[in-house]
Amino acid sequence: MRGRAARLGRAAWLVGYLAVIIVPLVLVWVVGRDPGDDLLAISATDTGLLAFSLLVVALVLMARVPSLVASFGIETILRMHRVVALCAVALVAGHVVLIVFHDPRGLSIFDLRDTTAAAWAATISTVALATVVGFALRRKRRQPRYEGWRMLHIALAAIVFLGAWLHIWWLDQLSANVLTAIWFVLMGLVVLAVAARRWVWLPVRAHRRSYIVDQVIPVSGNAVTLAMKAHGHEGVRFKAGQFAWLKIGSSSFVFEEHPFTIASTADAPHRKEFTIKALGDFSELLRGLRPGRRVFMDGPYGRFTIEGLDSSEGFVFIAGGVGVTPMVSMLRTLNQRRDPRPHLLLLGARSLEDLMLHAEVDRLREGLDLTVTPVLESPPEDWEGEQGRIDAELLDRCLPRHSKQHDYFLCGPPPMVIAVGKQLRDRGIPLNRIHTERFEVV
Repeated sequence: MRGRAARLGRAAWLVGYLAVIIVPLVLVWVVGRDPGDDLLAISATDTGLLAFSLLVVALVLMARVPSLVASFGIETILRMHRVVALCAVALVAGHVVLIVFHDPRGLSIFDLRDTTAAAWAATISTVALATVVGFALRRKRRQPRYEGWRMLHIALAAIVFLGAWLHIWWLDQLSANVLTAIWFVLMGLVVLAVAARRWVWLPVRAHRRSYIVDQVIPVSGNAVTLAMKAHGHEGVRFKAGQFAWLKIGSSSFVFEEHPFTIASTADAPHRKEFTIKALGDFSELLRGLRPGRRVFMDGPYGRFTIEGLDSSEGFVFIAGGVGVTPMVSMLRTLNQRRDPRPHLLLLGARSLEDLMLHAEVDRLREGLDLTVTPVLESPPEDWEGEQGRIDAELLDRCLPRHSKQHDYFLCGPPPMVIAVGKQLRDRGIPLNRIHTERFEVV
């Protein structure tokens, strides 16, 4: 049932995205094409329309629509966003080149001292788009502070879209026909609606469903567990393994927020726990929180969950470092539900000190049929367990006998998730039984 629902959801969203891309082209060809246009003019118009449509798709992809995230997963959405954005950039470049070749003024069209409002809008949008691409390409090398980069990215994206929308509208190519004008206005309203939902409605909802810090507990692996209780409501329900964005401040409208996996059981929504490793300024800030501090949560999101997999013979959890947090949420939920199936947890870490939540995992073994195999890259001298990394040989030793009837959950650093996922596929594990989540910025 879960797989079918996900497939139907993906199909519905893909049909919607294709409609956004194809419908304006069809309308222009049927009712809005100038009979005197030559091939260059037609190509210039079509590349511009396609680029605009892809901008709409790219913006909607990042709007945190729950059904969209549930259908594709946050990893796939991020990849789709990047691919769609790059395609839009390529189309904009092609559009500009075609315009230069078609317009008898040639390169002089870039002289903005005496030009139209449409040309100004196009120039501003294109420059903003080039800036977005430039900062994105430099981001991995320069490692800017995430919140500053994110704020700039969002502001530039808004300028890109608004400039593109005004450019097309002021050219009168679409507004001259009722059908194309309606479609174009509708696309603007869609983007405005998802933006209003993202930046107004979600903060308002987070304010109504805020939590209060109950405890801040240091745990192994240079991490803390932030325990919170619902403030004035019964708690936000979620599925074990999902994540949420947290905001700490005087208002739910503060800009800075970070995504963390919920580590508590899904059957007690009034209480939330997040185990967070000290990796940056925000996670370090959590150590200084005191009981009674208000926290705002946007979520839950994600499809990295055990829900809907009741027919599975058991679960194999493979985690690296802080990737154990969604596994602990799933195991706590299974334990509370008295799940009788056999489960396996392979937990990779650099050293014994880096094993996160190992005491909680040991406690869960008392109520579950759970086998735990820690794997250390740099073990102490008296270590008798597995050493190195989670690789093909380790999987051959540890995987259950009827491995194709189990579901596999992989979470941790992207290289580990990619490598282990490939090794599982090489062993004949069906792709629909391999569930992944990579710990990257979302």
